Amino acid sequence: MTIGSQECLVSELSNRLVAVVLEVADLDRSEALYRDGFGLALHRSLHDEDDRWIGGAHAAVSWTEGAFLHFALYAAKGAPTAGAQVGFVVTNLEAAHHRALAAGAELLHGPISQPWGQSARYADFDGNVIELTQSAP
Repeated sequence: MTIGSQECLVSELSNRLVAVVLEVADLDRSEALYRDGFGLALHRSLHDEDDRWIGGAHAAVSWTEGAFLHFALYAAKGAPTAGAQVGFVVTNLEAAHHRALAAGAELLHGPISQPWGQSARYADFDGNVIELTQSAP
C-alpha cells in the first residue's frame, strides 16, 4: 500500500494499537490500584519464559469487543515505565473518581469538562498518568 509517496509496511486494517504494557516497581501494589482504583478486571499470571518482553509475573486484561486490546502490568525488569498516559472510559466518573482516590491514586486534576465528556487525571505509583473519562451524553 502507498500513502502519498510513502510505501506502508502494514495495511490499514492492521495498523492499530493492540497492546499497552507498563513495567511497574511493585506489581502487587500497582495491580491493586488499577483493579480497585481504576476498575480493571486484571488477572495475574506468570509466563515462565526467559523472554525480556513477555516473561515473568504480570497482571493483565484483554478487551475483545470491537477491536482487540491487551493491557498488562509487568514487574519491572529494569527501570519502571514512567511518564506514559493511558485513558479508560467509565460510566460514572464521580464514583470512579472516589474509587481512584481511595485506592491511593495521586490526583492531578478532578473531573472537568472536555470536548468528549468529563475527565479526571491521576498519577499511578510509578508516575504514569491515568485519565478516566465519562463520555458526553
